[in-house]
Amino acid sequence: MPALGMNQETGTLLRWLKAEGDTVKKGEPLMEVATDKTDVEIEANADGVLGNVTAQEGDEVPVGHVIAQILAPGETPKPKAAPAPKAAAATPSPAPTSAPSTASSAGATGGAAVAHPISPVAARVAAEHGVDVSQIQPAGSRIQKEDVLAFVAAQAGTGTGAANGRVLASPKARRLAQEAGLDLATLTGSGPENAVIAADVAAALAATVDAPAAGQVAASAAATAVSDGEQTTIPMSRMWKVMAQRLTESWTTVPHFYLARDVEATRLIAWRKDLQARSTVKITYTDLLVKLTGAALREHPRVNAAWHNGEIVENTHVHIGLAVAEEDGLLVPVLRDADRLRLGELATRRAELVQAAQGGKLPLEDLQGGTFTISNLGMFGVDRFNAIVNPPQAGILAVGRMVDKVVPVDGVPAVRTMMNLTLSCDHRIVDGARAAQFLDTLAAYLEEPLRALE
Repeated sequence: MPALGMNQETGTLLRWLKAEGDTVKKGEPLMEVATDKTDVEIEANADGVLGNVTAQEGDEVPVGHVIAQILAPGETPKPKAAPAPKAAAATPSPAPTSAPSTASSAGATGGAAVAHPISPVAARVAAEHGVDVSQIQPAGSRIQKEDVLAFVAAQAGTGTGAANGRVLASPKARRLAQEAGLDLATLTGSGPENAVIAADVAAALAATVDAPAAGQVAASAAATAVSDGEQTTIPMSRMWKVMAQRLTESWTTVPHFYLARDVEATRLIAWRKDLQARSTVKITYTDLLVKLTGAALREHPRVNAAWHNGEIVENTHVHIGLAVAEEDGLLVPVLRDADRLRLGELATRRAELVQAAQGGKLPLEDLQGGTFTISNLGMFGVDRFNAIVNPPQAGILAVGRMVDKVVPVDGVPAVRTMMNLTLSCDHRIVDGARAAQFLDTLAAYLEEPLRALE
């Protein structure tokens, strides 16, 4: 089971794309694994024959556990490993300060297995490379990262790469097409790089079958709602369940507090208009918010910090996550080094991330590493709202719509375009004074954007 994230301890095997006994090529899709936010296709790391499969579809397996082997043609299979343990029965991955875990390897004479301690870093590197740690002979008393990398280098071969002509498609689209009996090669993709997404499959079904039949196919491709005549239980996607779990944990464990402020947006509007007139890239207010928020976070690093194992850890980079609504839940793609990107680069990257998120093609690495989050509901006519902190981050900024209001200007009533900012903070990391100073800096930048560029 591969490690797809730094904090991942288990992975859920969604389905095998090859059956036991099938010939596989290095780089060819082998299986689908579920992460917290997306489904990932795992490629074969060698040529050979798939054998000794111990994990079944739907199993949640600890990272690093061997769930199958790729055998060379004519190679005698090794004794089949025990079935993959379920996550509930698995021993949690140790923290760096705990006693080292162990890995079993056969002795030089092929006799009884000898337990070798393995460092947490080495265990994660082995999982990332799909290495069976029982095959590694450490140079010292326990397996270190260097031992794993040396083993990987020794086992490296020449691969043929991914198969030519393979149709690009999201895992969800592949699953729906397979259940409906559709050939992906006959569909026109509307996702990134013309990849087929779930919406393309649904459109193809609607065009080829009548409405009742399409409804039956849709029902077979998704969980069915259960109704007793008065109430209907709505099936939840895995993404929605994970979102619900994490938000519940945040709400019940993070001591929230909120700061709200109305900000005049007159100069922000003029700035965007001027930028758009000189740019071929579409620049949105969200792009400007990200840029100015990044600049404010650079001045107030405590708001860009995180809570890890009872300690406050300041991040050296500003990676801003954007809350994006998706059919099955909420995704937060991350704009890395948002404070350093030029506006054109930032706008282009933001558009790519949003398109990939809504098309189900967002890579896992684009969902990780965020240090602060922005949630903008202004386009939905929302005036103001309180957002829930996204742990381990210190805060999240909720942005309301722009609206004309009568406000006092030099003691005289005047109409100005205003917007509301509400900052939610983790009180373990940030106190009210630090949060207020950050919000004051951000408000000043929004009211006079050129200040952030000085």
